[in-house]
Amino acid sequence: MPDTYKSCKTLFDEAESRKQLGNDCFKRGELSKAKKHYLYALMITRSISSRDTVGRSMAFFSGSIVSGLVYDEPPSFKEEVESLEADCQRNLALIFVNECKWEKGLEYSKLALEHNEDDAKSLYRHSISALNLGILDTAEACCGRLLLSDSNNKLYLKLQRDIQTKALASKNKEKKMYSKMFQ
Repeated sequence: MPDTYKSCKTLFDEAESRKQLGNDCFKRGELSKAKKHYLYALMITRSISSRDTVGRSMAFFSGSIVSGLVYDEPPSFKEEVESLEADCQRNLALIFVNECKWEKGLEYSKLALEHNEDDAKSLYRHSISALNLGILDTAEACCGRLLLSDSNNKLYLKLQRDIQTKALASKNKEKKMYSKMFQ
């Protein structure tokens, strides 16, 4: 087997390593570096997941992408790969929420929820992103699911109040706008 090709297990180990580097950077407050590590880990997991029946994949070598055959069987560790992918997506959603990049927070939390629709961290990040984008029905639905799992959680209750406040302000603004139209 040529040295330029890496097995799925080697790729998976590299993705796990990148995720851990991202976690370390996040803990040090280096969000930009953490983001790069998580995105790189996602790129690797997607290359493992996207293998077709012939065994074609994107193989990674020395930081570059090399298209070609990977000579091992398709991964038998699909659940591990998906779990790692969900972790990276959840962590990216957190970074984007911390940076107030609501569209990206919404995008990555939605991707994480595709792996586990009841994940509280992803639901919270999805709800807070939707709230800040003014997508109140989505924010409310996610918050409702959070409160079903933990009705006394102070963070979830505050989120619910914030959603209700924004919804009321939106209704009042709409009411005021319509009243001016018909004067």
